[in-house]
Amino acid sequence: MLMNLAEILVFRGVNQLYTYLVPEKNAALYKTGYHVEVPFGKYTASGLIISINKKKLPASLSRENLKTISKTLPDRPNLGPDIIDLILWFSSYYQVSPYKSYQTILGNKKVRKLENNKIIIPKLTADYSMTKDQQDVISTILNNTGEHQTFLLHGVTSSGKTEVYMQIATRIISKNQKVLILLPEIALTPQYIKVFSDRFSHNIAILHSGLTPKEKEIEWNKIYAGQVDIVIGPRSAIFAPVKDIGVIIIDEEHEQTYKQENNPRYFTHTIARYRAKTNNSLLIYGSATPSIDTYSQCFEKHNINDSQVKLVKLTKRVSNRPMPTVEIVDMKEEIIRKNTGPLSLKLQEAIESKLRKKEKIIILLNRRGYATYVSCQKCGEILTCPQCNLSYTYHKDKKFRCHRCATQAPIYHTCPKCNKDTLGFSGTGIQKVELELRKFFPDSRINRLDRDSAKTAKQMENILSEFKKDGDILLGTQLIAKGHHIDEVTLVGVLGIDTTLNIPDFRAPERTFQLLTQVAGRAGRGEKKGTVIIQTFQPGHYAVQHASKHDFESFYKEEISYRKELWYPSFSALINIIFSAKNEEPLKRFADSVYEKLEKETAVLKEKVKITGPKPAPVEMIQNNYRWNILLKCEHNVVEKIKKTIKNLPKPPSSVRLIIDFDPKSIL
Repeated sequence: MLMNLAEILVFRGVNQLYTYLVPEKNAALYKTGYHVEVPFGKYTASGLIISINKKKLPASLSRENLKTISKTLPDRPNLGPDIIDLILWFSSYYQVSPYKSYQTILGNKKVRKLENNKIIIPKLTADYSMTKDQQDVISTILNNTGEHQTFLLHGVTSSGKTEVYMQIATRIISKNQKVLILLPEIALTPQYIKVFSDRFSHNIAILHSGLTPKEKEIEWNKIYAGQVDIVIGPRSAIFAPVKDIGVIIIDEEHEQTYKQENNPRYFTHTIARYRAKTNNSLLIYGSATPSIDTYSQCFEKHNINDSQVKLVKLTKRVSNRPMPTVEIVDMKEEIIRKNTGPLSLKLQEAIESKLRKKEKIIILLNRRGYATYVSCQKCGEILTCPQCNLSYTYHKDKKFRCHRCATQAPIYHTCPKCNKDTLGFSGTGIQKVELELRKFFPDSRINRLDRDSAKTAKQMENILSEFKKDGDILLGTQLIAKGHHIDEVTLVGVLGIDTTLNIPDFRAPERTFQLLTQVAGRAGRGEKKGTVIIQTFQPGHYAVQHASKHDFESFYKEEISYRKELWYPSFSALINIIFSAKNEEPLKRFADSVYEKLEKETAVLKEKVKITGPKPAPVEMIQNNYRWNILLKCEHNVVEKIKKTIKNLPKPPSSVRLIIDFDPKSIL
C-alpha cells in the first residue's frame, strides 16, 4: 500500500531524520519546506519537512509504530529547496546535528506581514566616473554572468573596489537576480549602508548583530519576501534567505572574522562557495591584501570540489593618488636613546607637525591579550625559533615552543644577543598609549576606538563620526585599519606590531603584512600625500619590509615558500582537534586515546596525513580550563576520508569537551 511519508528534521539534538505519516485529511496542506508539529517520544516537537514521497512503508517500520504529523505551523517560513539543501549539506560538512545546522542558518525566524515596498531598479549608468582598470575588471567579471565563476579582485587600498561592486550589482539586478554582500566587521556596515543607499535607495536589507530582535526579523522578512535586491551584512548574512542569487561579494576577504570561532566553527568562504555553486552565480572575493590561501587558488586548484579562482586587479589608486610613504623605526634604537615610552621620537615629531597643519592622525595599536611574547628587556631582542623564525611562546612546562614547526627548547633567561639575564614578556596596552598621547599633546582632541570604548555598531559609528568632524587623533585597534575613508588623514602611526608578528601561529606573518598594509591605506586618501610610521623591534622581518613597500607579490612569494616547506595551507588542509577540561589528567588520557585511533585509522594513507600532538595548545588555559590539541595536516583529496574517521572517534568523558575545527584559521 502506498502512503504519503514525510522525512522530518525534528528540532532536537539528534543525528538523523525521522519518518512520519502525512495526514490523509488535508494532505495538500503539507509540503516540503513547511514547518510542522509532530509527536516525539512522550512529547511534541517542532520540525521541518525535508521531503514528502508517496511510497511503500520501509521494512524497518511498521504501520503501528508510524506516527502522524500533528499540524502545520503557519507562522514559520516555508523554505525553498535551496535552503533545505544548505541545511543538510552544512550538517554533513561540519558534522553537527541537523537541528544545530538549522539553528545556525535560520535561528528562530517567524513570518511577519510587511508593507508592500516599491522596489526601485536602478539602471546601469556611465554617470559615475571610473578608471580604465575599473572598467576592465567590471567587463571581465560581467562576461561570466549566468554561470558559476569565482573571482579575486585584488585592488590596492583606495583603488575603487566599492564602485566596482556597485556597478556589478546594478547589472545583476537588471537581470532580476539578487546581490549578497558580506563585510568583515559591523563597524564597516554604516558607511556601506550610506554608499549603497545613495545609489540604490531603499532596495537594501541589512543584517547584523547590532540590530534589535524586531529589526532583525523585519530585515529577514524583507529578504524572504523578495522585497529587496541587495543584502549587506557580516559573516552570518551568508545564510540570508536570498532567492535567485546572481552574485556573492566577500569584501576584505582576508579578514579572520569570516571564521566562526565557536560551535559550529564554519568558514564563510566555504558556505559562499557552496551557495554560489548551487545557485550557478558569481562569487567575488575582494581585498588589497588577499589571504595566501585565496591568492594561491588563482594559480592552482587545491580542492577538486572548488572552481579555480580568476585574478583581476586594480593596481592604482583612484585619481592616480600616490601610495603613502612608509618609514620604519627600529625600537631597539629608541632604547639606546633612553626612550622607553610607546611613542618613538620620530612619531612624536610627525604628530606634532601634522597637528600644526590641522591634519588628522590615526594611531594603531593592535594589542592582543593572549599574544605576549618573549623579548630582552635590555636590548629589545625578540626570542625566535632558530628553525623557522616565528617567535617562541612560553609554556607552563617550562619550555619555549614554536607553534609553526613544533620545535621546543628548555626555558632560559639569558638574552642570546646581549648576554644579559633580562628575558621577559613584552606588550603595551592601548590605554597606556592614550595617556601618553594626552601627556605629549594636551590640546589635541583624541578619540579611542576599541572593544572597550565601543561595544556596539552605533557606538563605533559615533566615535568615527566625532573623529571625522572634530577629532585630531584616532587611536584604536584593528577596527580602525580597514574600510574607513577619511580624506584629512595624512599620518598613520603603527605601534606594537611585534605583538601581532609574534603570535604563536603560522599565519602571524601574513596577518602582520595584511594589518600593516590595510592601516597604511588609511593615509593619503585625499589631496595630500600620506605618511606611515611603523615602530617595531624587528625592522628586517620580511612581513614588515614588504609591507613598507606595498609589495604583496614579493611577500606572497616569500611566505608561500615557508608554507610549502612546512606543508601548511594552501599545500595541505588542516583539521584542529581541541580538548578542554578543568582537570588535565582525564584530558591527557582522552587525547592520547584519540591520537591512537587517528594514527591507526590513517596508517594506510601513509604520507598523505601528518598528525602533530597531542600537546598543550598555544593558549594553554581559557577560563580555568586546560587546553590541548591534535593538529592534522592532510592532502586535500583525503579530507573526506579523515572526516569519516573523526566522526567515529571515541566519545569524550563528561569532564572533557571535544571541539573539531575543520579548516581552522587560527591554531591558538
